[in-house]
Amino acid sequence: MPAAQLEVLHPPSAETTDTELVERARAGEQWALEMLYRRHVGLVAATSRRLLRNAVEAEDVVQETFMLAFERLKQLQDPLAIRGWLARIALSRVHKRWRWQKVRGWLGQASPTEETLASQADPGASPEVRAELTLLDRALGGLPDKLRAVWVLRHVVGHTVEDTAAACGCSMATVKRRLGAAEEIVQDHLQDRGEVRDA
Repeated sequence: MPAAQLEVLHPPSAETTDTELVERARAGEQWALEMLYRRHVGLVAATSRRLLRNAVEAEDVVQETFMLAFERLKQLQDPLAIRGWLARIALSRVHKRWRWQKVRGWLGQASPTEETLASQADPGASPEVRAELTLLDRALGGLPDKLRAVWVLRHVVGHTVEDTAAACGCSMATVKRRLGAAEEIVQDHLQDRGEVRDA
């Protein structure tokens, strides 16, 4: 049996690098696409769900993200950057939905039901924690989309600053500046609400 056929029958293990998977996927090997999907679907799903706060819309974003990514895989210049690249595609789909939600709001149409941070909390979370998450939700709701995106990616999803920059298509300096601005607004909101509660 030719060596090439042996490689397809016995694909590399889970330790195979993203670079090799991208190269094999570009060569038309379906298993490599499936492995890329399995390796990164959790990241894309978490990013989409935390930003959209709607499971159904997030699922649509996941499907769109991988469909577009696999169609455009040859455009990916650095296969090592696939994680950030996928997050960037997902974020672009999220922004599209945010814009559509605003249009629906202007037209007086109902927006999809949002999942709150409190509803996504651990079932054993205390009432105090849920109250803080509710305040945080309100603060995030008042942020401009660009600031909300970097804050959620960094502090809720857990992206590094570098991955957040890749997802947002901007420099790390810009991400740090947006994070600083977002954190200032969030802190001001939380302090204001805390003063009202304590009064």
